[in-house]
Amino acid sequence: MAGQLIRLIEAPQGRPLRIVNIIGGHGIRRRLRALGFHPGDLIERNSDALFGGPILVKNLSTEVSVAVGRGIAQKIMVEVVDGQS
Repeated sequence: MAGQLIRLIEAPQGRPLRIVNIIGGHGIRRRLRALGFHPGDLIERNSDALFGGPILVKNLSTEVSVAVGRGIAQKIMVEVVDGQS
């Protein structure tokens, strides 16, 4: 799975992921930047809320965890990283 682009919502939990692209307009990109998530950042998907709620995502460089909705998670394209490079 390493190197393959997948949506954050489909990514495995507990594995380092690199943000490759954010699909969407200026608003979604600005919102994610304000939360501290940028293309190239290493993140980790930590958990899902029950019944289709938000996804907990941790930025590995800043140690900040944020809950993002599933709609936003659909727009974040990531790749699984084999080791943190």
